Amino acid sequence: MARRDAQPRDTKDKILSAALTEFSARGYADGSIDDIAARAGVTKGAVYYWFHDKADVARDLQRQLAERLAEDAVATIDPADDAVTNLIRGFEAWLRALERHDEARFFLRDCWAIPELADSRREDWVGPVRELLADGIQRGDLAPLDADALAHVLIGAWAEGTLHVLQSGDPTSTVAVVRHVVESLIVTRSTAKARA
Repeated sequence: MARRDAQPRDTKDKILSAALTEFSARGYADGSIDDIAARAGVTKGAVYYWFHDKADVARDLQRQLAERLAEDAVATIDPADDAVTNLIRGFEAWLRALERHDEARFFLRDCWAIPELADSRREDWVGPVRELLADGIQRGDLAPLDADALAHVLIGAWAEGTLHVLQSGDPTSTVAVVRHVVESLIVTRSTAKARA
Protein backbone atom coordinates (compact mmCIF):
# COMPACT_ATOMS: atom_id res chain seq x y z
CA MET A 1 0.00 0.00 0.00
CA ALA A 2 2.76 2.49 0.92
CA ARG A 3 4.48 1.73 -2.35
CA ARG A 4 1.39 2.70 -4.31
CA ASP A 5 1.12 6.00 -2.36
CA ALA A 6 4.78 6.88 -2.93
CA GLN A 7 4.60 6.93 -6.72
CA PRO A 8 1.94 9.65 -7.07
CA ARG A 9 3.71 11.80 -4.47
CA ASP A 10 6.96 11.24 -6.35
CA THR A 11 5.22 12.47 -9.51
CA LYS A 12 4.02 15.62 -7.78
CA ASP A 13 7.50 16.26 -6.36
CA LYS A 14 9.03 15.73 -9.83
CA ILE A 15 6.60 18.26 -11.27
CA LEU A 16 7.43 20.83 -8.57
CA SER A 17 11.16 20.26 -9.02
CA ALA A 18 10.82 20.66 -12.79
CA ALA A 19 8.71 23.79 -12.31
CA LEU A 20 11.40 25.34 -10.09
CA THR A 21 14.05 24.63 -12.71
CA GLU A 22 11.80 25.93 -15.50
CA PHE A 23 10.75 29.11 -13.67
CA SER A 24 14.35 29.76 -12.59
CA ALA A 25 15.65 29.35 -16.13
CA ARG A 26 12.89 31.18 -18.04
CA GLY A 27 10.88 33.09 -15.46
CA TYR A 28 7.31 32.46 -14.44
CA ALA A 29 5.81 34.31 -17.42
CA ASP A 30 7.72 32.31 -20.02
CA GLY A 31 7.37 28.90 -18.37
CA SER A 32 4.48 26.71 -19.50
CA ILE A 33 2.71 23.55 -18.42
CA ASP A 34 4.09 21.86 -21.57
CA ASP A 35 7.66 22.82 -20.60
CA ILE A 36 7.17 21.72 -16.99
CA ALA A 37 5.72 18.36 -18.06
CA ALA A 38 8.55 17.77 -20.54
CA ARG A 39 11.20 18.68 -17.97
CA ALA A 40 9.55 16.40 -15.36
CA GLY A 41 9.23 13.54 -17.85
CA VAL A 42 5.48 13.28 -17.33
CA THR A 43 2.42 13.95 -19.43
CA LYS A 44 0.51 17.22 -19.36
CA GLY A 45 -2.37 15.22 -17.92
CA ALA A 46 -0.20 14.26 -14.95
CA VAL A 47 0.48 17.94 -14.27
CA TYR A 48 -3.24 18.72 -14.50
CA TYR A 49 -4.02 15.80 -12.20
CA TRP A 50 -2.13 17.60 -9.42
CA PHE A 51 -2.60 21.26 -10.37
CA HIS A 52 -5.33 23.40 -11.94
CA ASP A 53 -2.95 25.59 -13.92
CA LYS A 54 0.52 27.11 -13.99
CA ALA A 55 -0.33 29.56 -11.18
CA ASP A 56 -1.44 26.64 -8.99
CA VAL A 57 1.92 24.92 -9.60
CA ALA A 58 3.74 28.14 -8.75
CA ARG A 59 1.71 28.77 -5.58
CA ASP A 60 2.37 25.22 -4.34
CA LEU A 61 6.08 25.61 -5.10
CA GLN A 62 6.12 28.98 -3.37
CA ARG A 63 4.40 27.53 -0.30
CA GLN A 64 6.93 24.69 -0.17
CA LEU A 65 9.90 27.07 -0.41
CA ALA A 66 8.41 29.47 2.17
CA GLU A 67 7.92 26.58 4.59
CA ARG A 68 11.59 25.62 4.26
CA LEU A 69 12.67 29.21 4.90
CA ALA A 70 10.23 29.51 7.81
CA GLU A 71 11.62 26.36 9.43
CA ASP A 72 15.05 28.02 9.51
CA ALA A 73 13.58 31.18 11.06
CA VAL A 74 11.40 29.42 13.64
CA ALA A 75 14.29 27.18 14.72
CA THR A 76 16.13 30.26 16.00
CA ILE A 77 13.34 31.36 18.37
CA ASP A 78 14.06 30.69 22.04
CA PRO A 79 11.17 31.43 24.44
CA ALA A 80 13.72 32.15 27.17
CA ASP A 81 15.18 35.06 25.18
CA ASP A 82 13.78 38.56 24.81
CA ALA A 83 11.60 39.69 21.91
CA VAL A 84 14.29 41.76 20.21
CA THR A 85 16.79 38.89 20.17
CA ASN A 86 14.18 36.49 18.81
CA LEU A 87 12.94 38.93 16.14
CA ILE A 88 16.45 39.66 14.95
CA ARG A 89 17.39 35.97 14.91
CA GLY A 90 14.21 34.99 13.05
CA PHE A 91 14.47 37.72 10.40
CA GLU A 92 18.19 37.12 9.94
CA ALA A 93 17.74 33.34 9.58
CA TRP A 94 15.05 33.89 6.94
CA LEU A 95 17.15 36.38 4.95
CA ARG A 96 20.32 34.28 5.14
CA ALA A 97 18.42 31.12 4.17
CA LEU A 98 17.67 32.80 0.84
CA GLU A 99 21.37 32.33 -0.01
CA ARG A 100 20.98 28.57 0.21
CA HIS A 101 18.13 28.61 -2.30
CA ASP A 102 20.02 30.18 -5.18
CA GLU A 103 17.99 28.41 -7.87
CA ALA A 104 14.78 29.60 -6.25
CA ARG A 105 15.79 33.28 -6.03
CA PHE A 106 14.52 34.26 -9.49
CA PHE A 107 11.26 32.40 -8.97
CA LEU A 108 10.71 33.86 -5.49
CA ARG A 109 11.38 37.35 -6.86
CA ASP A 110 8.63 36.73 -9.44
CA CYS A 111 6.31 35.63 -6.62
CA TRP A 112 6.65 39.01 -4.94
CA ALA A 113 6.01 40.93 -8.15
CA ILE A 114 3.24 39.00 -9.95
CA PRO A 115 -0.20 39.67 -8.43
CA GLU A 116 -1.53 36.14 -8.96
CA LEU A 117 1.45 34.80 -7.02
CA ALA A 118 1.62 37.54 -4.38
CA ASP A 119 2.54 35.93 -1.11
CA SER A 120 -0.79 35.43 0.62
CA ARG A 121 1.03 33.85 3.55
CA ARG A 122 2.43 37.14 4.84
CA GLU A 123 -0.57 37.36 7.12
CA ASP A 124 0.51 34.03 8.65
CA TRP A 125 3.62 35.79 9.93
CA VAL A 126 1.81 38.65 11.64
CA GLY A 127 0.47 36.46 14.49
CA PRO A 128 3.81 35.07 15.72
CA VAL A 129 5.54 38.45 15.36
CA ARG A 130 2.63 40.15 17.18
CA GLU A 131 3.01 37.66 20.05
CA LEU A 132 6.74 38.34 20.37
CA LEU A 133 6.12 42.09 20.32
CA ALA A 134 3.22 41.96 22.80
CA ASP A 135 5.38 39.96 25.19
CA GLY A 136 8.25 42.43 24.87
CA ILE A 137 5.92 45.39 25.36
CA GLN A 138 4.29 43.79 28.40
CA ARG A 139 7.70 43.09 29.98
CA GLY A 140 8.72 46.70 29.37
CA ASP A 141 11.55 45.77 26.98
CA LEU A 142 9.93 47.41 23.95
CA ALA A 143 8.36 50.78 23.33
CA PRO A 144 4.66 50.77 24.32
CA LEU A 145 3.23 50.70 20.81
CA ASP A 146 0.24 48.89 19.34
CA ALA A 147 1.61 45.34 18.87
CA ASP A 148 -0.71 44.59 15.93
CA ALA A 149 0.23 47.73 14.00
CA LEU A 150 3.90 47.20 14.80
CA ALA A 151 3.75 43.57 13.64
CA HIS A 152 2.23 44.65 10.30
CA VAL A 153 4.90 47.33 9.83
CA LEU A 154 7.71 44.88 10.62
CA ILE A 155 6.25 42.25 8.30
CA GLY A 156 6.12 44.90 5.56
CA ALA A 157 9.78 45.68 6.22
CA TRP A 158 10.57 41.96 6.21
CA ALA A 159 8.81 41.59 2.83
CA GLU A 160 10.79 44.47 1.32
CA GLY A 161 13.98 43.13 2.88
CA THR A 162 13.27 39.74 1.34
CA LEU A 163 12.77 41.32 -2.08
CA HIS A 164 16.01 43.29 -1.70
CA VAL A 165 17.96 40.13 -0.82
CA LEU A 166 16.36 38.27 -3.74
CA GLN A 167 17.43 41.06 -6.10
CA SER A 168 20.90 41.66 -4.68
CA GLY A 169 21.79 38.13 -3.61
CA ASP A 170 23.50 39.57 -0.51
CA PRO A 171 21.64 39.58 2.82
CA THR A 172 24.39 41.27 4.85
CA SER A 173 23.28 44.91 4.47
CA THR A 174 19.61 44.00 4.83
CA VAL A 175 20.31 42.05 8.02
CA ALA A 176 22.15 45.11 9.41
CA VAL A 177 19.16 47.34 8.64
CA VAL A 178 16.68 44.88 10.16
CA ARG A 179 18.85 44.64 13.27
CA HIS A 180 18.94 48.45 13.58
CA VAL A 181 15.18 48.83 13.08
CA VAL A 182 14.30 46.14 15.63
CA GLU A 183 16.86 47.40 18.15
CA SER A 184 15.36 50.89 17.88
CA LEU A 185 12.25 49.48 19.60
CA ILE A 186 14.18 48.73 22.79
CA VAL A 187 13.20 50.84 25.75
CA THR A 188 16.25 52.00 27.65
CA ARG A 189 16.12 53.33 31.20
CA SER A 190 16.63 56.89 29.95
CA THR A 191 13.80 56.46 27.42
CA ALA A 192 11.49 55.04 30.10
CA LYS A 193 12.27 57.98 32.44
CA ALA A 194 11.64 60.52 29.68
CA ARG A 195 8.22 58.98 28.99
CA ALA A 196 7.25 58.89 32.69
